[in-house]
Order: sequence, then C-alpha cells, then structure tokens
Amino acid sequence: MSTTNMRIWEQVQTTDTRYTKNAEVGGQKITSLNGTAMVMKATEMFGPVGIGWGWKVLEERFDDGHEVFAGEGDKRICLGREIGHTVKIQLWFMQDGQRGEVEQYGCTRYQYKTKYGMTTDGEAPKKSLTDAIKKSLSMLGFSADVFLGMFDDQSYVQQLQAEQAIEQAEDREAEIERQKQERLDFIKATIETMKGAQSLYELKKIHDSAVRRLGNRNDSSGVQRVAKELADLSPKFAKEKVA
Repeated sequence: MSTTNMRIWEQVQTTDTRYTKNAEVGGQKITSLNGTAMVMKATEMFGPVGIGWGWKVLEERFDDGHEVFAGEGDKRICLGREIGHTVKIQLWFMQDGQRGEVEQYGCTRYQYKTKYGMTTDGEAPKKSLTDAIKKSLSMLGFSADVFLGMFDDQSYVQQLQAEQAIEQAEDREAEIERQKQERLDFIKATIETMKGAQSLYELKKIHDSAVRRLGNRNDSSGVQRVAKELADLSPKFAKEKVA
C-alpha cells in the first residue's frame, strides 16, 4: 500500500465499467456513475456506513429559478417557476484512527417544464443527496478517471474493460487467450485497412488511431508493427503533404 498523500486516491481512482453508463445532461454527453457502486467502494475502503464513514446533512433548500411561459403574444401565460433542490452535506471518514471531513453540495431539478407541461420530481431530494455523496467521494479520488475525462477516450475504456474481464472471469486463462487472439485480429485488420488507404492523411489517421489503442494497452510490439506498416506504405504517397 502506498504511504504517500495519494494513498486513498491510488486505491479508488479506477472505475469499474460495469457501473457506468452514457448519459446526456443539458445537451452535454457525460459518463454517469452508479451511486450505489460508489458507496460500495467507499465501504470497501473505510468500512460500513456509520462506522467507517458517513455523512451529515448541513443544509437543504428549494431554490426558485426562472419563470416558465407557454404560448405567444396575447396568449402567452406564466406557468410558474422552475424550482431546484439543493442539499449540502459533510461527509466524514476514518483513516488510521483519524477523522477526515469533506463538504459538498448536491443539486437536482425539482419543478421544471417538459414538452407535456410543468412537472415535479418527487425523487429530487434523494437524487441531490446521492449527487452530494458522489461529489464528496470524488474529492478523495473515487472514480478519478471519469472526472479527469479519461472515459472520453474509448481506447482507455476498452483497455479497462479488458483488464476487468480477466479479473472477473471464471476461467482467467481462457479469457487471456481470447484477448490475445483479439489483439492479433485487431493488428491484422488494421494493417489490411492501412493497405487500402487512398491518401497519406488517411493512412496516418488509421495508424494514429491504432497506436492510441495499442499504447493504452502498453503493447509496444503492436505499436512497432503498425509503425513499420506506416513506414512501408508512406513512400507511395511521397508527393502528398499531410494536412
């Protein structure tokens, strides 16, 4: 176990891909983390909730947002206001006999307009609390790879899934062999695609994509093989300039 200031961070920064899903919030695509999975990870790290770690609600409120209207011109009417729910918590944890504390907010839309009219979310307080817990744990490094944007790189996610598949497999050796064959098939397919490239730009694009994926898997021999193919094929596009 690490004895540095990063000791907790290093143990909890990697996210189990089974407990994530793609979501869209306010038009922005994000990786959504399962709240129960983060609680499970914190329990693994600190102990049962209420003994090794927990939280206290410091503040809870409903905040008025902007007015919501429907219709146009003389028929324009006010339907009410959007309302948000906010909770502030103090998350505490025990580590080496010492108590640590983190304060964070969680926010959720409570009343808002949909295409069917105004609606309220009775689950808003629960969602705000979950949001605050997840944000508090993130300050300690939980699922740092998601918050650092590493899940935006599909090759990183694929490598993580491969490692976790081996760890969770009933027959680890069979899974390792399956992944070895998958690697060979990927390199072979990449080379065939490179041979069909119609320009140096397209060739380099195929090469660079493959190198990112192989590099994330620390596959130096695979990177070298793809790089050799790039060197062998590039001369036929010698008169082109890469954009």
